[in-house]
Amino acid sequence: LPDGAMYIVMEFLDGMSLQSALAASSGSMPLGRAMHIGLQLCDAVGEAHAQGIVHRDLKPENVMLVRRGEDLDFVKVLDFGISKLADTSATHGLTGTAALLGTPSYLSPEQALGARDVDARSDQFALGVILYEMVTGQVPFDGESAVTIALKHVSELPTPPCAINAAISPQLQAVIMRSLAKDPSQR
Repeated sequence: LPDGAMYIVMEFLDGMSLQSALAASSGSMPLGRAMHIGLQLCDAVGEAHAQGIVHRDLKPENVMLVRRGEDLDFVKVLDFGISKLADTSATHGLTGTAALLGTPSYLSPEQALGARDVDARSDQFALGVILYEMVTGQVPFDGESAVTIALKHVSELPTPPCAINAAISPQLQAVIMRSLAKDPSQR
């Protein structure tokens, strides 16, 4: 501004968060819709990774569904506030060295253990949680506290999605379960 004050211009997004869409579906989404959203989400996060950015806080609240032409579920990934450049330890917006970064239900095991050098595989884990939630209507691990949830991410195996929703194909289940592997090298 003329007085030297700075401001940010952001795109106006007229739509709903994936969190709101999940709440409106009263459980799992139809598989076709979940796959349409999931594939776009993977593309968007993949592009961030190609640019050397690890999001570190992927969750339904950070995904907007907007209308683009005839597509009512065009995906926009938001809130790169705790993202980092993949080839450095630079954290944008945080200064603490022992802070737990992310939202408990979507944390990768390595994030839950406090690793500061997480990479794209942590985002892959969060994508697996989001896909799991879209097709089952629940997150793989829940609990009364952030610590309880984090411990489950580190030590428990999720219930296979097809045990919750029989319409899930073996191929989709394999993708989700691989994304939820405890060991990042297995994702």
